[in-house]
Amino acid sequence: PDLICPNRKHTFTLNFVCNFFFPLQGSEMHNTNLRSYTISAGLAFKLECSEMQNMTWRRVPDQRLESIRGINIRGNALWFLPANLSHSGSYSCLSRIGNETWKTIFEVSVENKTCPSLNRKDEVMSTKEITCLLPYIFEIDPQAQVTWRNNCHPLNVTNSKVFPINRSRDMIGLYTCFVSFTFEGQNYSAAQTTEVYSLSMGYVVTKPEMIYPKDETQKVKLGESYTLNCKALVGKNDNGETLIYWHKGLKLLDYNTSIVKEGERDYLLSVVYIPEVTEEYLYTNLTCVVQHPAGSAFGRVFLIPASQNERYYWIGLGLVALLILLCAVVFLFRVDLVLAYRAVSSSATKSSDGKWYDAYVSYLHGVQHGSTSAATFALDFLPAVLEDLYGYKLFISGRDELPGEAVHEVIADTMSRSRRLIIVLTSQSCVLPQTDTTKSILPDKLPISDHDVQLKATNTSSDQIWASYEQRVGLYDALVKQGLKVILVQVEDGVEEALLPESLRYIIRTKGILRWRQNASHWGNRSFLKHMRYQMPPAKRRKSQELMVI
Repeated sequence: PDLICPNRKHTFTLNFVCNFFFPLQGSEMHNTNLRSYTISAGLAFKLECSEMQNMTWRRVPDQRLESIRGINIRGNALWFLPANLSHSGSYSCLSRIGNETWKTIFEVSVENKTCPSLNRKDEVMSTKEITCLLPYIFEIDPQAQVTWRNNCHPLNVTNSKVFPINRSRDMIGLYTCFVSFTFEGQNYSAAQTTEVYSLSMGYVVTKPEMIYPKDETQKVKLGESYTLNCKALVGKNDNGETLIYWHKGLKLLDYNTSIVKEGERDYLLSVVYIPEVTEEYLYTNLTCVVQHPAGSAFGRVFLIPASQNERYYWIGLGLVALLILLCAVVFLFRVDLVLAYRAVSSSATKSSDGKWYDAYVSYLHGVQHGSTSAATFALDFLPAVLEDLYGYKLFISGRDELPGEAVHEVIADTMSRSRRLIIVLTSQSCVLPQTDTTKSILPDKLPISDHDVQLKATNTSSDQIWASYEQRVGLYDALVKQGLKVILVQVEDGVEEALLPESLRYIIRTKGILRWRQNASHWGNRSFLKHMRYQMPPAKRRKSQELMVI
């Protein structure tokens, strides 16, 4: 395109993926080019888009070109035959390929000058000759006539597409070739200007620099006017090729540009005036771009309502309140949530810890010290509910041990193969608290070694010794080794915490105690059953009678 578009003051090519300059809209990719041309009135001129199908030409913002005199569309090109002052403005060509959109915007300025502004530059010491860069004209009319001008003064050179320079510094200046040609039976003229220049020592071209904005968030009030300001430092030796503009997404904004000189440096100012701030300007990037062939820079402004902080405050306060409410709900219904999760999660019911039993049930049993409530709870209620209904496997003292087995080995081995220890407390658990016998069975101090958990020889009944030794071994494993979780269940009134050993009091303080009522209905023990299942490990139900119990 650089060779076939004459009379161009400067050309800037933008080809950015939309997530760099332009936001994504669904899954579409937007590619936008911006080019600028300065041409002379009375000369033929051609704008050419890329070689694509289904192109649409418009005059920005959305004017059809068929009604504009002197403008013709030929293929993918837009012809000015010839250009006049009324043709100044912006023109766009749009093409879609799949999910990609290609858009080129041409800014055209028509001047009332004989010779067009330069569109090409050659350094004199590296240039032997300059060429009239209007190849598309010669393709249309191979017999086109060529004349040359230096600084718009006629030269005695005709019908030559090249002009000799011979690397002479005396040849510095502007050289314009005029071509007279015939197109579709009409005679036209076209022209192209090249500047031949000389580089001085230390000559360097630098890219522009954005002064402001730089990714700013600004507060505005809906319905009021607002002004966006952009300032950029022009690079050294830019040769008038620096361009500055504003855009919002794919849309160019209306802006005014001026040049300000501060010291020895030039600055470009671009101002966008918004007469009324509407919702379309909020929460979107308004981007100022400064461009030069040596490089580019940009800055973004993000507009939010002036009351945004108050809005954030209430949103934050609502989120905090919602979080507190959520935590409270989770805390209050944690038992139900855990049980519900176990019900729907099959993985929660499987364990590979090598344990044989889900719980070891210890209670004081026997003829002398047995409790009707404890026996009913341990031998009737727990098997009917935990074993038959919910699929737990229990080892119940007084039911599952075999005759002739050594007491010590059975208890220690079975508890090591259990996941929980259920201790059933009755009023008998607190009897004779001051006797040496009771203290030896339920010590106030926690066991700290294997020697401390050995059964002491006393004249206490074997039933009470059995239950006491179960508790000592289980509590030692739970509190010292931390390998067994203890569940305390009170099945009758009269259990005084102060008369229990320190180990049990510690568990009551840290884990709590469950209370079961023997004469209550299933509904009356519903809360107890939920908390019992909550403290038990996950297990798969084996029967469908859970609704009857719940």
